[in-house]
Amino acid sequence: MSALEGIRLSLGALFISLLPGLAWSFVLFRRRSIDWLERTAISFGLSIALVPATVFWLYWLFDVGISLLTVTLVASALTVFPAAYLTFQQRQSCLRLLTRLRGLRRTVGRRPATPPDSSP
Repeated sequence: MSALEGIRLSLGALFISLLPGLAWSFVLFRRRSIDWLERTAISFGLSIALVPATVFWLYWLFDVGISLLTVTLVASALTVFPAAYLTFQQRQSCLRLLTRLRGLRRTVGRRPATPPDSSP
């Protein structure tokens, strides 16, 4: 086995056994709710569960052949979809924050309303 083949094997194993679960662990758990050791263990378990299950379901439901291409596409989809979801959620929270800040900026310049004078 050459050095290039060893690098390719280790990067492929990392891609299949860690990245999909890592993306899903950020969806399922908040950013600071678990530490990195727990997140890595959960990521490994999620990847080992999700990738083969998705490949076998595709084979069983749609008769998609099990090949290196199928596994790569499934792992890519299981990584990209949660990452896109997280990006969308982060963008929405930033937009909500900007809307609040704009509302605060408008109210800071106004004088408080004085109640009507009720004395005779």
